[in-house]
Amino acid sequence: MQALQWQRGETLVHRLDPRTKIAWCLLTIAFSVYFLTIEAQLALLLTIVIYMVVARSLGRFLGALWSILLLVILIAALNYLYMGLYYTVTTSLRLINILTAFSAFSLTTHPDDLSAALIKLRLPYSFAYMLVASARYAVVISREFSNIVDAYKARGIEFEGIRLKKVRQYAMILVPLIMCTIRRSFRLAEAMEARAFGVKCKKTYYRELSFRSTDLAFLIITLFYLSMIFMLSQTLIVFPM
Repeated sequence: MQALQWQRGETLVHRLDPRTKIAWCLLTIAFSVYFLTIEAQLALLLTIVIYMVVARSLGRFLGALWSILLLVILIAALNYLYMGLYYTVTTSLRLINILTAFSAFSLTTHPDDLSAALIKLRLPYSFAYMLVASARYAVVISREFSNIVDAYKARGIEFEGIRLKKVRQYAMILVPLIMCTIRRSFRLAEAMEARAFGVKCKKTYYRELSFRSTDLAFLIITLFYLSMIFMLSQTLIVFPM
């Protein structure tokens, strides 16, 4: 969850309009799916790393990187059995790029700004709120899980040892975790009802969104770099090394 939780900052990336960051994230993911060469995937990964370095979020992401390594290794092993080494490396880099781009976007975009941006993009308010609330509650549930584990440990229950026993011990957490989630959902529903959620009216925001010259420059640089990677990818396909 550390790789998805918003991190406060005053960097150039944090000050960008959330619609600009949405466009960057979608373009990066789309080109990751489209590119078929290792060189293009590496060049795309470089842009994501630069984005995180400017946002000063690279260290936080690397601290949580181990959590996705098992998924990447599993997919790489399956691809290697059926597709060969080159396709395996390309697919693994593609998966890393997609996960890293989404993480970079989440680390640098406040949920409230994301909700306002989605509404500005003409999405229904209820849909925008549902999307942002689900992203927020994923982090909340993760914290609740850790609190329940600490409570069990304080009562003398160990969560270390044989794998099968460890799985059974973690299964005990499901009941209190589900109950806490249901209670939290009821409180949220009551709070939304008390604030007349769903009433059609003109909504205002604490911070109005607006495109600035930095947003335009960022998009131009992004499109130029992606175009260069696209040309490189096409050249490598026509004239393979």
